[in-house]
Parts: sequence; C-alpha cells; structure tokens
Amino acid sequence: MHITRWEAALTRPAYPFRSKWPSRLFHHAPLENAVRIVIDGNLRSRNDPANQRERDVAAMGVIDARQHAHDSVRLYFRPRNPTQWHIEGIRKPGECQYGEASHAPVLIMLVFEARRVLSLPGVKFCDRNMQLGAAEPHDNEEHFAAIPFDKVYHMGATGGDASIAQHRCAEVLVPSPLPLDGSLQWIYCRSSAEKATLLHHLGAYGEQWAPRILISDDLLVFERNYVFVEDVSLSRRGVSFRLNPRRDLQAVDVGISVIDKHGNQAVAFRNNSMSATPPRPSTGWIYESELVDGQYLVDVFLEGHLAFRSFLTVGTGLF
Repeated sequence: MHITRWEAALTRPAYPFRSKWPSRLFHHAPLENAVRIVIDGNLRSRNDPANQRERDVAAMGVIDARQHAHDSVRLYFRPRNPTQWHIEGIRKPGECQYGEASHAPVLIMLVFEARRVLSLPGVKFCDRNMQLGAAEPHDNEEHFAAIPFDKVYHMGATGGDASIAQHRCAEVLVPSPLPLDGSLQWIYCRSSAEKATLLHHLGAYGEQWAPRILISDDLLVFERNYVFVEDVSLSRRGVSFRLNPRRDLQAVDVGISVIDKHGNQAVAFRNNSMSATPPRPSTGWIYESELVDGQYLVDVFLEGHLAFRSFLTVGTGLF
C-alpha cells in the first residue's frame, strides 16, 4: 500500500523520477567498500565482525554519537539524502565538512527491492537518521504509517524547516548480514569509466555482477556536484578522456598514468589546474602520445584521488 500510494503521489511534473524511489531502498558506499560488499555477497552492519569495510567515510563526532544502529544493516528510503551529499564526489582539500576521511571520491549506489527487504524477519525502521538523539526504531504498521514520507521524499529548498533534512535520512534497519541474492536489484555507477573501474576491482567476480551494474539517470541517485571521469579510451594517438565538470566550474588537478604490458610507463601526464571541459566544439580531451598496439593499465587521478583504473587496448587485439 505504501509503495503504490507514494508511486502515484510522486508522479508529478516536478521531480517525476522520485516515483521510482518508493519501491526501492538505497545504500551508498565508496568504491573500495562496494567491491568488498559485492565479493562477500552480503551487506553487513558496522559492528559485524565479518565486515571488510576498507574506507570509513562516516563523520567522526556523528557516527560515534550513538551506537544504537551499529548492529544493523542501514538502508535509506531514498538516495540523495544529506549523508550522501556530504561525502559524494572528488573534492579539493578542505571541502569536506567532516574532514578529509569523510569523503567518497567514487561513490557506488546499491539499490534493493523494498518489498523483499521490508518483509524480512527482524526489520525495523526509523523516521529519521538513527544518529539523532530523538531517533527510535520501530517494527509495527502504526509507526510506519506515521513516517512523514512527504518530507522523506522532499526535493528542493526546505524553507528553513530543519525536520525535512532529518526525515530525508529516514532509515530501514536490517539484521546483519543482508544477503545480496534475493534483495539487491541494481548497482548504479555515475559513468562508464566508473563502471569499468568497479569491474576492474571486482576481478573474477565482475562477469557475474556485470548485468546488474547500470549507468542510468532514471532514478537520479547521484548529486554530481564535483568532477569525475565520464569515459576513457586509448588509440595510437594517445589517451582520450571526458570529465564531468564541477558545478562551480573550477579547474581541477588531473593526472594520467599508462603502463604497458612490460611494466613500462608509456604515459605520465599531470596538470594541476586544468579545465574539466575543452574549448568548443570539442567535448573531450586527448593527451597525445604515440602508443603501439597492445594492452595497457590506465589510471586517472583527479585531485590526487583514483578516479579510473582499468585495462584498455590499442588496436583490435585480433591475431
């Protein structure tokens, strides 16, 4: 009933993409942690001893304020909530409100089927972020019906109503671990370059999960306020790449490394104050460097953070 009602209510000219949120639940994770989650096949709570979290992006002073939810897997009713807003994107030093560690340069979104998760034994929910002092979890229909979903799914200016920001972080608390099989619907990436990077890090597990990894704006799950790599390719002319610019259009620090199959550096490029977009009519950059046919390991760094890594090939690769 909840899903049907809010799908209909959110099918409006303003932000119509929200109509696809109620049937889903969301968990964002930095690239490193997403890789661990997918390989493990389970989403685990913060206190789960088998949690292999590699990068802790939780805001110190916030995450340690309360321990009430640390034994549960935490999902959100919506993406693009305040927690995600504070960590998503490749930022310059000093731009992370809660410190440089609270920062996910490459953010991956795990999308779960709400009906399946909400019907699991032991599931609870809260109408706001569990780190807030007044937050209390519940597991009955009366309290679920009382969640102000008009605020949970709210987009745009809040008009000074602080409760809107709190309710945007409404949570679902699931006993740990939550198996991905049977509940995970999709894995969303911001670009083809970030999808390739995720698959590269997944290694042998990539083939199994590739059909579920999407690049799509149908749910608009990302903020996209900061620079990231859209795509990268190699040719005999050199390295071609496109960047998503920062919203404020500031110049960015760009570094590119290309290593050949023998371990030799074929390209080493660095520009610490580069425009993300080339002059028109070009839509992307090319760093010219003669490359022979073969396979190369390509890294792109933005503001010193790994933004792309994958093997790319020059030539057809056919014998």
